[in-house]
Amino acid sequence: MEGMKSATEASLEPPGDAVKEAKAGHKGPPGPRPFARLLDGWELGAITVGLVLAAALLAVPRAAAPGVFPIPLVDLTEAEATRQRYQALADRAEREGLPFETRAVGDALRRLGLVLSGVPGDAEFLDRLLTERVQAALAAGQVEALQRLRAVQARLFVRALHEYSWRGPAGNELLALGGDFVTRARRNGWAGPEGCLASDDELFALYTRRWSDLTRLRDDAHFKPTLGELRRYYRFLLLYPELGAGTDAKPRERAAMRLRYVEALARHDTEYPLALARGSLLGELGMMQESAQALSQHLARPGGAEWNLRARNYLLFAANGQASDTGGSGLFDGP
Repeated sequence: MEGMKSATEASLEPPGDAVKEAKAGHKGPPGPRPFARLLDGWELGAITVGLVLAAALLAVPRAAAPGVFPIPLVDLTEAEATRQRYQALADRAEREGLPFETRAVGDALRRLGLVLSGVPGDAEFLDRLLTERVQAALAAGQVEALQRLRAVQARLFVRALHEYSWRGPAGNELLALGGDFVTRARRNGWAGPEGCLASDDELFALYTRRWSDLTRLRDDAHFKPTLGELRRYYRFLLLYPELGAGTDAKPRERAAMRLRYVEALARHDTEYPLALARGSLLGELGMMQESAQALSQHLARPGGAEWNLRARNYLLFAANGQASDTGGSGLFDGP
């Protein structure tokens, strides 16, 4: 019927009282006041400001006594490759044997090792004999055989060292291969209740360096240590420096020894931050002017800003002219 709404249209309309006009004077829920809006999220802002202030304080140089210096990192991939190379050479030496001239070199090394360990004998004569036998092996074209000799003697040395209990005198095998190593290890604190502190890779680096020194082959291209071997060698010595004749070396004596190590390492490792290490160690030695010069040199170099804040802290300390007596017990890894 015209003028009448259909049931469907009527059902879509709300009841008459479903929506009511708000009475005049009735107020809804209170909204945030204008001032309170300004404080919304203050907790997050306070945390952010605190972090910024903390970072700023940490970045501000402040005088700090030297006592921390960089030690080289170990490249695990390179170390594994070197380990396998020595293992292959030693395996071949044990499997195939060695030619006469090279075996004579090994015999001379063992005899000299016994004398250097304290067994009576003529060290000067044995040193000359070893040199003559090395030259004879080289003249016979046995460079690779000498490399196998070095590898197998390093293996036997590490094996003998593992078998030693560090109680009582060492056996002849360890003395013949290592010479005075046991004496030096005890003097320098390299051995503890669990045995020698050096890892097998470090022991190989220590032994092959000694082997090359005794045979005078260190500068031969076929026997030069790799950069990785040098880093392991000097890393161990920086951690546990030699103490000389006494066992109660003072902190400055350790710093002086470490200074020699970092300078020797830097001649081969161009990535090592020598200026930073020298600045720290010279500060420990009380040589403040030289320390400041080295630290300024480190800060002036392009790039490598990882340790600039530490260098500035040491530089401020050196500028104050104070002597350091920290003991130099702190070390941190290189880049």
